[in-house]
Amino acid sequence: MLTYENFVAVLLGAIERSGLNIAYTQELIDTHALGRSLSITCLPDGVEDDQGPEEPSLRAVVAFRWSPEFTVFSLRGADSLDDIERFVDERLFARSRTGPSLDVEVIYYLPLTPLQQRDVAALPLLAHSVQELHGTLVEEHEVMRVDGVLAFDVDGMARVQGVSALRIWSLDDALYDVELLALTFEELCTELHAMLELLYAQFGPPEGSEPQSFDSFGSDRRYFKPPTA
Repeated sequence: MLTYENFVAVLLGAIERSGLNIAYTQELIDTHALGRSLSITCLPDGVEDDQGPEEPSLRAVVAFRWSPEFTVFSLRGADSLDDIERFVDERLFARSRTGPSLDVEVIYYLPLTPLQQRDVAALPLLAHSVQELHGTLVEEHEVMRVDGVLAFDVDGMARVQGVSALRIWSLDDALYDVELLALTFEELCTELHAMLELLYAQFGPPEGSEPQSFDSFGSDRRYFKPPTA
């Protein structure tokens, strides 16, 4: 099995070759369990990350978690699992005969106008439009899930707080084969790049418009960028 360092190197190589517009990255380590995680935030072509500490409104985030057991398995082989079977992360046994399986998530976050935030009834149509865009890039059974978050004020009025779409890439044999992993990441980056451009064409701000105001709802929580690695 490839090590974490090998895995990340292949991912970063694919991102560089694809020409994705990277805003920032975040790499974390759990100091208690020693698990690791990496997230990479991408923007549409030509869009600069100029909103200060706030997250860009339209973005895609590539993320995965590398459990400590993955490190043991990658460095010491399958036999090392015999001693920690009762304590190991259950995802290691997703494929019990060949070893661990890992999911890489690509999450697309959509910008919402004040009107879209208030029009809860239009949320299914918005989700369908995102899935239609994705359907032009993938097979029907691969179309990603769209999630919506609703918030209710003290008077019980609902509004759309956020909309995101999740695409999961499950890696099995590619964890053992650098060439297969590189091909998988090339496909991931190509799809991500194309989807970001489609989303920007449909949901991005009109040319010459002012940046979206984040004060539309006054006291709403804002999500700030994490510190980069």
